[in-house]
Amino acid sequence: MAHPLRRLGVITVAPLGPDDAEALRDIRLEGLRLHPSAFSADPDVEGVRPIERWREALKARLFLGGRVDGVLSGINAFGADTGSQKTKHIGHLGAMYVRQAARGSGLADALIQAVLDHAAGKVEQVLLTVETNNARAIRLYERHGFRTIGKLPRSIYTGGVYYDEFEMHRAISASA
Repeated sequence: MAHPLRRLGVITVAPLGPDDAEALRDIRLEGLRLHPSAFSADPDVEGVRPIERWREALKARLFLGGRVDGVLSGINAFGADTGSQKTKHIGHLGAMYVRQAARGSGLADALIQAVLDHAAGKVEQVLLTVETNNARAIRLYERHGFRTIGKLPRSIYTGGVYYDEFEMHRAISASA
């Protein structure tokens, strides 16, 4: 089935830098507040982090910002396992969030594709986790070649409820 798109405007995706720390903090905290079962990070903890820690995070890990007509409307992050020779071939996609107004516009697809383009040549495979009831996100990841490889029961606990997550995998190179 074709993915219907809403035309919103010009979509761009680019790495965020230290000067984007406040914008990253704002959109990240929005996602954590509105969708607590989708993220392991806690908005109460993240919300009190000094802005310098957000700048450090932007230096340590690739955060991509998706903009619609210049307005930051989505983010995601990519990190590679660099601490061990045994796992340096594995990358992780996380912090995926698109604001409600930009959903269905193609921005999420653009963000995922940008991570995959960045990962090519750096890692052999990319892993992610997604809450098992988030059918829309699961379909997004499947469109980009991710496949469910396992289920993490009771992975997230929030609001007195446990949520399961699927672990999903996508090969980047022929050897993965």
